[in-house]
This record gives sequence, C-alpha cells and structure tokens, in this order.
Amino acid sequence: MHTKRLFTVVGILLFVCNAANAQRTWFEFEISKSLGEKFEIALAPEIRFKEDFELHEYFFEPKIEYKFNTYFALGANYRFGNNPDKEGNAQWFGRYALEGKTGYDFKNLEFGFRLRYTNFDDFGGDKEERTNYLRFKFQLQYDIKKIDLKPYVAYELYRNLTEGEFTKARWEAGLEYKLNKHHRVGAYYRLNDYLVSDDDNVKIVGLSYKYKI
Repeated sequence: MHTKRLFTVVGILLFVCNAANAQRTWFEFEISKSLGEKFEIALAPEIRFKEDFELHEYFFEPKIEYKFNTYFALGANYRFGNNPDKEGNAQWFGRYALEGKTGYDFKNLEFGFRLRYTNFDDFGGDKEERTNYLRFKFQLQYDIKKIDLKPYVAYELYRNLTEGEFTKARWEAGLEYKLNKHHRVGAYYRLNDYLVSDDDNVKIVGLSYKYKI
C-alpha cells in the first residue's frame, strides 16, 4: 500500500514539474554511514542533464559531518567531477564546501537553517562562476508519520563574496519518502533565480535516492 502511494505522489509531483516547463533534470544518490553518535560520512554521486537530457555534468562528493548536539552540526565536502564541453571533451573540476546546520522540531514541523561557505554557486548553468559564496538556506518540513512522507519547502540566498552582494536565489519544493530504515527516495522542483542579471531562470526537476548503512 505504501509503495502504491509513493508512486502516486511522485507521479503527481513530476507531472506538475513538467507542466511548469522544467529545463533541467538532476539525479542524486547518497550512501551514508554513522561512525558512533557524532560522526557521519557519506558519498553522494550526482548526474545532471540540460534540456532534452543533454548531459551537463556528473560528479562524486564525499562528505563528513560532526553533530555536536540535537541542534547544531558542522560538515565539509569535496566535489570532484566532469563538465564536458560541447564537443564532449572532459573538463574535470574540484570544489569544496564548509557548512554549519541548525534546526528545531515542533510537533510534526521541522525548521532548519544551513550556512555554507563554498567556492562554487551550484546553479548548474553554463555561466557558472568560480568565486566564493556564502549560502543561506532556510527549510520548513512537515513529517506525515502515518505514511512516512516528508513534504518540504526551502529558500536559499547566495552572497557573492567578491562582489559583496546577494546575486542569486533558489526556491525549492519537494518530498521524501522513507521506504524502510535504510532506503529513502525523493523528488523536488527547483527554481534558480538570478537576482542582479538578465540571465534566464533555471528550472529543475530532481529525483533522489538515499541509502543508510
């Protein structure tokens, strides 16, 4: 019964996303393992396509996180991947990020905030800038415990440290479904908004799968 409900919800979400003329498609995967009560390590491969499923980039992202308590955690990751040019030639890159996360639960509502320092903007555009950013992400999630479903909305601001201003923003709505204690699947719709330029907004449909060892 849960599986049938899952496919129904994901199908509806994808239909809505396609109706919104999404320009890009991303597939995210993550394998994670806890090392005691404080540390968690993960490996997160991802494949990103442009319009008409034209390959844009793919990468591998090892992560580590240290949880101080229920309300605060620090993490770091390094992204190694390939962004092929129009002729299909490999363009390998390496990028890093440092972050702090906090959150608070109130009944079935989960409020989250993440501050990330990084040397890339993660917008998936052809004009992606190689500069340092502070990224401020706010998220509100609702836990529907009876069916193990978590719909959420999120908003993220990108502050370009070189230019000293907020240049980009990301709107996101999605859901995550818990199959069992090891497996989770999800779907989302993202709108990447350029705040201080005339570049077109980037619309993205994404699917995710997480496996916790």
